Amino acid sequence: MPANPTRSGTAPHPFGSRRHAPPGQSPILVDERALWDIDDVARFLRVTKQTIYSWRSTGYGPADFRVGKHLRWRAATVIQWTLSLEAAQ
Repeated sequence: MPANPTRSGTAPHPFGSRRHAPPGQSPILVDERALWDIDDVARFLRVTKQTIYSWRSTGYGPADFRVGKHLRWRAATVIQWTLSLEAAQ
């Protein structure tokens, strides 16, 4: 059995408590207060890390910041960015 299982016997999802999912796909649970690294952002957006780096170099994508030498994104910023894309369509 996994460490810290939920009542259903499965481990909690690394993204926390809020559910977001494209139609027909499993929901991703999100704690909007969390700080994400590039792996988390790429996993949430279902793109490669290289795509995130490319977007950054052109000024596209969710806003990021540095903590020392490390890139970080606020989960709420990434979610809001995706919602703004959806609203623009």
